[in-house]
Order: sequence, then structure tokens, then C-alpha cells
Amino acid sequence: MKATKPAAQQFDVAPLDSYAERITSGISMLGGVLMLPSLFLYLSGFLFVGVASTGALITAATAVALAAWLVLNYAVQPTRYIIDGDHLVIRRRWVRPLRIPLKEVTGVSPAGAMADMPRFGLRRSFNAGVFGYQGPFRLAPYGSVFFAATNRESLVAVARVADPPLLLSPSRPREFVEALREARMHQPATDTPEKVDRPDQVTR
Repeated sequence: MKATKPAAQQFDVAPLDSYAERITSGISMLGGVLMLPSLFLYLSGFLFVGVASTGALITAATAVALAAWLVLNYAVQPTRYIIDGDHLVIRRRWVRPLRIPLKEVTGVSPAGAMADMPRFGLRRSFNAGVFGYQGPFRLAPYGSVFFAATNRESLVAVARVADPPLLLSPSRPREFVEALREARMHQPATDTPEKVDRPDQVTR
């Protein structure tokens, strides 16, 4: 008799933590402030007079760059984690979801030890705070990891066979860990040795 495919399980992403909220709002406010000189010069009629135009161009270009950075990170912000059959799916706002085959997952565990990131241990990152934590990071002493998270207090580490571990932040981390472990049990056996489900080992 053919086994019934388990129903997909969906997990909301945890809301932004206080650090991410401050970074996001701070960059948004900075972009707005940088546009004020250009607006003032435009309203006063001096926008294209002497060095005023150069200064206005520089501040406006900086503001546009910050706005682009905000939009980029908003576009890739995770919105939901889905355990669907043979895949772990990470849905994002405006770009295609990430799909990780469960056969490539070798371990999953809570990663509360990294709640102090990025204050401690951060060596290199793509985005450490704007609408969350996204992209490749390098942490000491864990090495390379890939974040698709929004809240440091709800971090879960998902180890993979060949790629850097994933750091996610479901709103119900314990239930997510249990569900992913159970889903892995239904996957065909592989020759890859099981990794120990501890944060310091899963994230190596």
C-alpha cells in the first residue's frame, strides 16, 4: 500500500526583534533626513546654484542608495517556513522561495546560543538587521552560515550536507524543530552520517 504524503506544515516567521526594528527605522529616517537639503534648496530656488547642486546631488544619491538597500532587504525578508513533503520551503516577500530538499538536511536544533549576534561573534555579513538577518554570514566560532531570519530570540539551526547551515526564526521554534525532525524520519535513508542536534555542532 502506498504511503500517504504528510500534509504540509506552515510556520509563521517571528516578528522583528528590537535590534532589527531600530536598525530598519534608523536607516529609513537617515534616508529621509538626507533628502531635506535637496528639498530646501529646491524650494528656495538655489538647487542649481554653485556648489549647492553638487551637495544636493551627493545627499540625494546617498538617500536613493539607502532606499534601494531597504527595498532589497524587504524583498528577501522571509515570511513563512513550510515543511512540504520532501522540502523545507522558505517563502519570501517579493522573490522566489528557497527550497531545501529534506534529504540534504542532516540536523536541526534550537540555536539560542547565537542570540547575542551581531553584538558578539559577527565577522562578516550580508545584512545584519534591516528587516531581519539575511544572506551569508560568518560567525565566530561557528564559521559560515546562511540567515533567513527576523528574530535572534527564536533562532533555529538547520544543518545541510554540502551547504552552510541555515539560521531561521519561526515564531514557534520548538514546534518547528519537532516537525522538521519528524519529516526527516520519513525521508529515504542516505549514506550521510547524522549530525548531533546541538547548536554548537549543527552550525559548524
